[in-house]
Amino acid sequence: MSSASTASARLPWQTDDFRLLFQTHPSPMWIYDPLTYRFLIVNDAAVDLYGYSRRAYEQMTVLDIRPASERQRMVDAVARRSDVDRAERWTHLKADGTVLDVFTYGRELPFEGRQAILAIVQDQTEVNAARQQVTETQTFLDSIIENLPLAVFVKDIEQDGRYVLYNAACGNILGTTSEEIAGGSERTVFSERQMTQFRKQDERALATSGTVSFEETVEDCSGGKRILRTAKRVIPACNGGRPRYILGISQDVTAERETEARLVVMAMHDALTGLANRAYFSDYIRSAALAATKDAPVALLYLDIDHFKSINDSKGHAAGDALLCQVGDRLLSIVRQGDLVARLGGDEFAVVLQLTDGRSAEDVAERLLAALRVPFDLDGAAEHVTCSIGIARAPEHSADDDGLMRDADLALYAAKEGGRSTFRIYRPEMRREAERRHDMKLALHHALEEGQFELYYQPIYRIDGPDLAGFEALIRWNHPERGLVGPIDFIPVAEETGLIVPIGEWALNEACRTAARWPAHLRVAVNLSVSQFRDAGLLDAMRRAIDDSGLAPERLEIEITESVFLTDVAHSLPLLRAMKALGLRIAIDDFGTGYSSLSYLRSFAFDKIKLDRSFVSGIETDAGSLAIIRAVVGIGSGFNATTLAEGVETEEQLRALRREGFAEVQGYLLGRPRPVGDTEALIAATDALAA
Repeated sequence: MSSASTASARLPWQTDDFRLLFQTHPSPMWIYDPLTYRFLIVNDAAVDLYGYSRRAYEQMTVLDIRPASERQRMVDAVARRSDVDRAERWTHLKADGTVLDVFTYGRELPFEGRQAILAIVQDQTEVNAARQQVTETQTFLDSIIENLPLAVFVKDIEQDGRYVLYNAACGNILGTTSEEIAGGSERTVFSERQMTQFRKQDERALATSGTVSFEETVEDCSGGKRILRTAKRVIPACNGGRPRYILGISQDVTAERETEARLVVMAMHDALTGLANRAYFSDYIRSAALAATKDAPVALLYLDIDHFKSINDSKGHAAGDALLCQVGDRLLSIVRQGDLVARLGGDEFAVVLQLTDGRSAEDVAERLLAALRVPFDLDGAAEHVTCSIGIARAPEHSADDDGLMRDADLALYAAKEGGRSTFRIYRPEMRREAERRHDMKLALHHALEEGQFELYYQPIYRIDGPDLAGFEALIRWNHPERGLVGPIDFIPVAEETGLIVPIGEWALNEACRTAARWPAHLRVAVNLSVSQFRDAGLLDAMRRAIDDSGLAPERLEIEITESVFLTDVAHSLPLLRAMKALGLRIAIDDFGTGYSSLSYLRSFAFDKIKLDRSFVSGIETDAGSLAIIRAVVGIGSGFNATTLAEGVETEEQLRALRREGFAEVQGYLLGRPRPVGDTEALIAATDALAA
């Protein structure tokens, strides 16, 4: 046989080209023996895909790369040649146990003198995984849309608004199911009016390339009203043609809007009384003041409950809250529709009146005062309450809300100063007085910083001889423009603004430093106001004053008024006892003018009782004053307290006090308050006479 004929007779497997193609082909291939199932040869792709080494393949059969469940099927297929010349789907195993989903194509061919089968493998694992992922993704997306809390729908405009997508949330909002709606048109769900509204929205969506949003009220299937916030957008056509689908997303904001409405009410109304609050009042009075005219004026009434704190303190906050609610109800019962009653906070109320038809703010104020004088029922107990009212009118007093509120506040202040349980109408002098107090406050701050205060000292004498017992320290203000200002002009403002505490501390320190230079038998008396007495740092301030000055504690006499006991007795008595523990002497000042009960004299051992000057001035002509003087002497003797009469201006008063047994006296007859230089000159002269 010639070489040519020999070459043509060679089998494909025996050619180099075939072997090269077999080994380098990207698809896994092998040739196996159909009788023994053993691998005869595998290509590189099979080695790479399955992970078995070539040495391992030499020991393996095609059954070994199949799970047990597939092996009999393989045996049957080989016997019937059912996987030859056709593609068959199989499950294969990689060396690491990974499962492969494959298609195999078999072809019989002779191989090295025997019949063999060539298997070509197409790995479908990634393809199937991709398909599975697509399916799962689609299912997942469908599930998301169906379970979204937002209503999602798609309408086919070309088919009369037929719903091609209508998720469960849509049905929940409207009281139906997605199965009932999907495939139907909006005519089957909504009224003609509602459908017309939707169609107009669709036209807007079709006219723009963006998203259009609406908030609307729709009827659900039961006839109830729901508020929906909806966004609609056209879905572009795939072929670039005219869009036919509209995607819509709706959110039921009914509860949200109802909550917002409730919050608005809460934000503008007082939680306790249900009345308008300060925020509501501020908006209302602004517009009311601007709208007020001479023919249609507006009145603003500010109302405070007198001594409300005492009710809270004595009966508790629950009783106080009940009182506030009842006050609000009574105010509402007096005003007309169109008026406003507001609670501004605490026990402060405001009433805005529309003064039409000759209506008078004064008449309404009288009616309010009368209504509030009727006892209130606080947990079964009758409580009598009064109030103070300040009135300002727009546009008469002010044409804007700020001015009107300021004027009403000034009038309220005047009502309180006028004894409470009354009303006052704003007058221009009230503002001038307020400006004066404000200027005084600023000036007092400056005076304290610049050292403009000075102490004057009024001598106190023992009545049974010419001996000095000591001095009372009295503050004065050296004003750079007004000259020497007495305490009656600035102490009330200092009390009102709280400046009395630092001013009082300065006076205490100055008095101690000055008295420390005097002879040891002389005392200095310093007045304490109620505001100072309430200050938490008072005791420490006294301790510092004594320590810094070196003054013996028993030479410092603290004068307090009876009004201290009108405050918190539980606070007052321990503080007085702490002062005594420091070694200080305590005197009760202006005795007989303030507190009607004398029980505090049993609770605390005062060192001195100072009779008020009003009783001394009547000693010569008023038998009642003389009786009180004698009673005070008896009280002082009974409690072992020194008695002092202040305001002595005549010799006859001095003789009478000496006859009645008073121990000490002070007054203009004996010596006026004088600056420290003159005081120390008096001390020196007295000492010289004594020597």
